[in-house]
Amino acid sequence: MKTRYKIISYVLAWLVALFSVDFSFGLWALAWMFPLGLYAFFFPEHRQQAGWTVMIVSVAIYVVQAVFYFRARSLRATILWFALLVVLLTCTASGCHQMVHAH
Repeated sequence: MKTRYKIISYVLAWLVALFSVDFSFGLWALAWMFPLGLYAFFFPEHRQQAGWTVMIVSVAIYVVQAVFYFRARSLRATILWFALLVVLLTCTASGCHQMVHAH
C-alpha cells in the first residue's frame, strides 16, 4: 500500500474519531486530551483522576501503533495495524464520551 494512502486513511480515522466525540466544535480546545479517553474506557471509575503519566502512556500507545502501521510492508500487516487503530480510536472515543457526559 502506498504511503500516501496510509497517511490519508490514518488522518481520516483520527478525524472521524474526533468528530464522533464532539460535532459542535465546543470541546475542540480540549482535543489534545483525546488520548485520555483510552484510559477512561478501561478504567471508568478513575476517569477524572488521570494525570500526565497516563497521558504520556496513552500517547505512547498511539505512537507505537503508528510506527508499526507506517512501517508495515505487506497489505495484510497494514490492514491489521489499521484495524488496531480503529479499535483503539473506538475505545478512546467511547471513553471521551464517558468523561464529557459524566458531569
